[in-house]
Amino acid sequence: MAKKKSKKNSQIDSLITLLSVLLGIVAIIMLFVPSIAVVDSDTTYKGLDVVFGLKENKALVGEVVYFEFSFMNLLTYVLVAVGVLFTILAYLGKGSKFATLIATVAFIVSAVFFFLQIAYCIPGKGIEDLVSGIGSLFGEDASVKDSLELGTGAIVGGICSALAGVASGYKLLTK
Repeated sequence: MAKKKSKKNSQIDSLITLLSVLLGIVAIIMLFVPSIAVVDSDTTYKGLDVVFGLKENKALVGEVVYFEFSFMNLLTYVLVAVGVLFTILAYLGKGSKFATLIATVAFIVSAVFFFLQIAYCIPGKGIEDLVSGIGSLFGEDASVKDSLELGTGAIVGGICSALAGVASGYKLLTK
């Protein structure tokens, strides 16, 4: 009887580990999906653009820098990768509870960071000047970040990362 229970618990732990790793991988894939959108517009920016920056050459204006490199947005995806790595290490038996604790904390912190992507993005100077200039024509003090909202990638990534953290935390509490 005891062996059947431990085998059943082992299968549940394996499924929870698999779920945690899959959710973490989905959160990492959100790097390639629109993470930030412009309010009342169809314009979106992928996670890659927000993390590593986006520059375009425009015919009349020249080079326009939309976003610059953002370490904090990069840290979001790095923490998810750390969570996935330590979840796998814990499953393989390397640093069991400590690895699970690191994975849980990494997933939860990255979930919070996903929802703070607008606050952590660094708009380019040219775009910031343009938006503040247009806003001053209408008597407003406008900023680029005020005209942005979270996109699908940031929301799905945050939810997946939070669920991966909960799954990893469940394993921590049941051991």
